[in-house]
Amino acid sequence: MDNCQDVICGGFAPNSEAADAFSKALGSRTVLSGSVSRGKNDPSQSLQMMERPLLTADELKSIPKGSFIVQKTGCHPMRTRLRLFLEWGITFEEEYRVEEQVARKVYYADRDALTRAIVRKYPPKLTEQKTNRSVKGEGQLHDAPVQEMVVAEDIDYDRMPHKRTPYNLPRQEVDR
Repeated sequence: MDNCQDVICGGFAPNSEAADAFSKALGSRTVLSGSVSRGKNDPSQSLQMMERPLLTADELKSIPKGSFIVQKTGCHPMRTRLRLFLEWGITFEEEYRVEEQVARKVYYADRDALTRAIVRKYPPKLTEQKTNRSVKGEGQLHDAPVQEMVVAEDIDYDRMPHKRTPYNLPRQEVDR
């Protein structure tokens, strides 16, 4: 409701707290209130001016369907009837349908297939190059690189420490 030039309100729910905020935003008016009491000899009356909201929250909640309160900056609030957008000639071309997410076939991969796919996509890198220093001829040192490479086929995935027993199998089917 802050920073709005035009505010339209109406159609509040019975337990709406927004009706209180709109009631305060509408402001108040001064009304003449009084009481008259009559006794045997002396009738007396008292009149006083008091402040009252333009519309209380209960009055806002009981506005009939189609009626709204419109507030515009620099103008007094007004009660008006607004027609439904269909009566203005606003139509939609076609109905938007959401694609249903029906049950699809689910494909599962075992751990070995996943491990092979990961190693294939991210192959092991060469380890640090070590050098063998050898003396050739007249006291010169020559560096000959020695490479160590881990080949994916050489890895025994079953002996890796991360292997766990399946948790969803009965105990007699688990190999230990």
